Amino acid sequence: MIVRVTFSEDHVMLFGDSYKPWRIQLDEYMWSFKPEKVLNVESSHSKWVGWGGLKWCPDSKFQHQLNREGCQDNDPDNPKPRQYHKMNFKYDPKKHAKALEILSGYLK
Repeated sequence: MIVRVTFSEDHVMLFGDSYKPWRIQLDEYMWSFKPEKVLNVESSHSKWVGWGGLKWCPDSKFQHQLNREGCQDNDPDNPKPRQYHKMNFKYDPKKHAKALEILSGYLK
């Protein structure tokens, strides 16, 4: 699963289950970067990047992560990467509520 969180029009981050669940990754991100709001939360049933322990990723750089999926440092890009623009994301009210709950802990 991939969770896409929109903090502002130009600040969109992706989170997924890797060595920790997405909500813990989101909590760590919010603790580190202190965003002021959460505008939208969407999820996709697509698999998170399973290579390298990626915690989170800016929306603008996710295709690059998919291009490198399964590759070592010196390897060329994956010749048939998954395509980010083909992943189906839908608004997820439960995950949005969870993101707002996490954020509220840092706004006090």
